[in-house]
Amino acid sequence: IAVTLAVAAIPEGIPLCVTISLSIGCSDMVKKHVLVRKLAAVETLGSASVICSDKTGTLTEGKMTMVNMYAGGVCSDVEGKGFDPTVGGIKREKGGANAASDVAVRSSLLAAVLCCNTTISKVKDP
Repeated sequence: IAVTLAVAAIPEGIPLCVTISLSIGCSDMVKKHVLVRKLAAVETLGSASVICSDKTGTLTEGKMTMVNMYAGGVCSDVEGKGFDPTVGGIKREKGGANAASDVAVRSSLLAAVLCCNTTISKVKDP
């Protein structure tokens, strides 16, 4: 209520109230050992409804690989090594049969390719 009264009395105080609120939030985060480098990063958290984190390197390395998929009512395991297209394959979870030629799997992968603008290029080390 105090913040509402302060803003109502002095509309120019909105940036000040927001900055104070964010600073209090930052100090609370520091008490929980969260590293905050820039206040702008904390401002962004205010508009986020979902925060995703993982330990697989998606966020730190910018790499994401698929290990399982569900298509046509069947679960399949996706095997491979990183982004090398010559290694790996798709096998049914139960039985281990090759699922790469399954219509549902191929349709799902086609939809994924059509919805993605990622490019993969092979670069040789110097």
